[in-house]
Amino acid sequence: MSLARFIAKKFFESAITVFIGVTVAFFLFRLLPGDPTAAFLDIRLSPEAKLKLIEEFGLNKPLWEQYFVFLANLLKGNLGLSFVYQGTPVTKLIFGPKLVNTVVLMGLGMFISALIATFLGLIVGWNRGSKLDRITTSVSYMATSAPIFWIGLLILLIFAGYLKLIPASGTVSVELIEADPLTRLADYLWHLVGPLIVIVIYFLPSYLLYVRNTVVGILGEDFIMVLKAKGLKDRAILFGHLLRFAMLTVVTLLALQSPLLVSGAIITETVFGWNGIGLLLYNSVLKSDYPVIQGIFILTIVVVVVANLLADIIHALIDPRIRFEGGRR
Repeated sequence: MSLARFIAKKFFESAITVFIGVTVAFFLFRLLPGDPTAAFLDIRLSPEAKLKLIEEFGLNKPLWEQYFVFLANLLKGNLGLSFVYQGTPVTKLIFGPKLVNTVVLMGLGMFISALIATFLGLIVGWNRGSKLDRITTSVSYMATSAPIFWIGLLILLIFAGYLKLIPASGTVSVELIEADPLTRLADYLWHLVGPLIVIVIYFLPSYLLYVRNTVVGILGEDFIMVLKAKGLKDRAILFGHLLRFAMLTVVTLLALQSPLLVSGAIITETVFGWNGIGLLLYNSVLKSDYPVIQGIFILTIVVVVVANLLADIIHALIDPRIRFEGGRR
């Protein structure tokens, strides 16, 4: 199968997946128990005023009619209005600084974790059974079993409480909002340090273990013996051949965890008061702000599908065998 045909096939499958996911999102949030209007209707309003607001949000229409209206609005980029932030479009809440903050935090954290895990996993896997392998594997298993909220609180206690090296909460300092761009950027990065450390500690051990196990599994293959028989040095085998397999593993992991690029590490953003989508989702769930939750859910679906599409394309470029029918990654 040619690369162009492979990509076209994946694009078609991705479009179908997005449509199904959006449809599920619509019916899921309308079948949830409870009264979504309770979050934004003042108890002092008269029954007539409450009815008017319900009609304004379209909650009194038949479900099938709401569905087609929903699809039409979605194609226009209209995700509705927030119940809590009355009159504020959901798109304005989501596609703004909050999304940027989450993408910066999660994207940078996942990239750093993947980069370190790829090269460290190659070395540890190549030296399987060594003291380095035993220590690294043990520490990685311990780190993966630690709750992320506990890691966040520990980082706050040590670096913010005792050492005073990072701020305890927030995305920027209030007193620097009107400062020059360079000063605000430095302050932003200063606030980013704490949650970023937590994200790296959370992802790095699992990535490293996957890469290490991939390398260990490949070392028994015949082509490794052939490469050694040809006189290739260990470094040439590691970074000239095994690196490709490690990259396939890391790309797959990044695609599987792509939802976090949108929803973010909710617990981490809540612990550090990081003004991102994760914190917005947490507050929206507490206040039953269904339009915002639905908007984040739909955005997550799109990001997951696009990330997996990119992963499939990258896999096909790294390993052309995947393009052929019957190939599996």
